Amino acid sequence: MVDRIVLVTGSGRGIGRGAALGLARRRARLALLDVTDDELDRTADLARAEGADVLPLRADLRRREEIDRALATITGAWGAPDVLVNNAAVLHLKAFEDTDPGVWHDTIAVNLDAVYYLTWRVYREMLARGRGHILSMSSNAGVRPFALETAYCAAKYGIEGLFRSLALEATGRGVFVALCTPGKTTKPTSMTDAAFAALPVDDQRRYAGPEVFAEAFGYLAAVSDLTLSGRRFDLFALAELVREQGWSVPGALALQRAERDHV
Repeated sequence: MVDRIVLVTGSGRGIGRGAALGLARRRARLALLDVTDDELDRTADLARAEGADVLPLRADLRRREEIDRALATITGAWGAPDVLVNNAAVLHLKAFEDTDPGVWHDTIAVNLDAVYYLTWRVYREMLARGRGHILSMSSNAGVRPFALETAYCAAKYGIEGLFRSLALEATGRGVFVALCTPGKTTKPTSMTDAAFAALPVDDQRRYAGPEVFAEAFGYLAAVSDLTLSGRRFDLFALAELVREQGWSVPGALALQRAERDHV
């Protein structure tokens, strides 16, 4: 993956930071998008320490003009992305009667509309080259319902349908598409680094750190076996497998140990 151009959204903290670290270890060029400057800068520093070239970009994914501006900056600096990691998300825990149109539209704007638009923009470039990788975060909320998460579940169910359908079109044209689910309990999407650091130590231990997912992203973003396209992977299980066996894990073994259809 040396010098492959990778775009990671929501890379300031959590799983997005884990993705950045895993891809940095493979010496990719990393375009890191987030809406929070301080956390984005921290991720960028960690990725540079792994030896990667890094381009941190602040962008509010609710605004298509900011997505367009970020893509123009990346293309001007390095070229069009070879890999897209759709990770950014918001979660508003609300009873349905409190899920007013503002909450609904904010959730769908970040968790589904922005994912569609960014993928649509990048995918056409990938088709022109005949290759590319698109990795998109789902969750248990994409395959089963949760109280207080009606908007979030609606978006994640949409992600599942979008990328399973896209894989049917993309795989035969050289573009790899995969869905990802954490496989470990992670801190809430909305929790900042500062809020996490303020938790009691016992509460912090309930959540997996971002580094436990790193190798899974490094593996999926470089996989050449297109029989893995259109699948849904447990990031923690896959990362554990790569830590055991290295980057060249056979696709059949990755499916056996880490594919998850319904959880």
